[in-house]
Amino acid sequence: MNIQTDTYYQIVNSMTFPLVIINLQKKITIINISGEDFFKTSSKMVVGKDIRDFMPFSSPIINLIDKCIDENSGFNEYGLDLSNPRIGQKKAINVQITPISEDEIMILFIENNFEKDFLSANKNSSGKTMSYLGSMLAHEVKNPLAGIRGAAQLIERKGFEDKKLINLICTEVDRIRGLVENIEVFDNVPLDNLNSLNIHSVIRHTCDVLKNSQKIDIDIREYFDPSIPQVMGNKDQLIQVFLNLMTNSCEAIQNNLLVDKNYKGFIEIYTSYRHGSIVKGFFSGERKNLPIEIKIKDNGCGIPEQFQKNIFEPFVSSKQSSKGGLGLAMVAKIINDHDGIINFETNSEGTIFTINLASVG
Repeated sequence: MNIQTDTYYQIVNSMTFPLVIINLQKKITIINISGEDFFKTSSKMVVGKDIRDFMPFSSPIINLIDKCIDENSGFNEYGLDLSNPRIGQKKAINVQITPISEDEIMILFIENNFEKDFLSANKNSSGKTMSYLGSMLAHEVKNPLAGIRGAAQLIERKGFEDKKLINLICTEVDRIRGLVENIEVFDNVPLDNLNSLNIHSVIRHTCDVLKNSQKIDIDIREYFDPSIPQVMGNKDQLIQVFLNLMTNSCEAIQNNLLVDKNYKGFIEIYTSYRHGSIVKGFFSGERKNLPIEIKIKDNGCGIPEQFQKNIFEPFVSSKQSSKGGLGLAMVAKIINDHDGIINFETNSEGTIFTINLASVG
């Protein structure tokens, strides 16, 4: 695959964070404009040079690159000190290293406080970054999604008996298509397509999706208040919220299973109506009348202390692979767009996420 096209360079240079691409010999093949600023040099002076020339002696980044090459997998590292005479003081840098082809690796350098600057810039950039990438992603993803949906319908016509599973596949393909088309959730666009929803139906659909997507057996327990009123919301985005939170719970449970094969993981989901409830946001301190409360509790390994303060910011993740970074930021953004609040409690015995939403009427 030849990724060095004009379109590819446009995408790379539209990104507001420093980005470098290297080959398997650790030679720099591409650097974007933000990367030039980061390394205080020009692409002409950098391309063809060894990435090790720009790193401190014995930098852990070199080990991560080697691991990325050996395992063909992405990795994150947080709070690195990359200071050296060539690029000056560069402390508390988050680094993401990801293979993008058989012979090239992408390295992102995310500076301290970049997360907030990233969101702020995108809110005022008419979607120049996330929206542009969203359009590219939508173009590439919608065709295979259409193929999956068509295959599910073909299976149904051939007499496959599990109609519920086929309907689930089709529903989820349609939902993912909608999410891809609306990845501009990180732009400051007002939330639309709000409807009166039964929150229990939304949660149960999410549980069906989770059960069919996880490789481990998870005990999901429902403790629902059947009398709670409807909420006004966007069904697809609320499904994404609950799916993100429960997927994180599954990963935390999986970590415990690696230590103890006899360990039994569970996710408990509670709903309740808090009469006259005035809720204070954990981070914002804002007080709102949000009587509908949803709790998602697991008995996983918990969230490490060093990530708890900034867990709802983009590119902050306790996961060692490159898959983490935007899930909880998107969760917080969607809940905020619903005029709701999300809080959490965590320790080594598990995590509880609490969402408070307004009721209809």
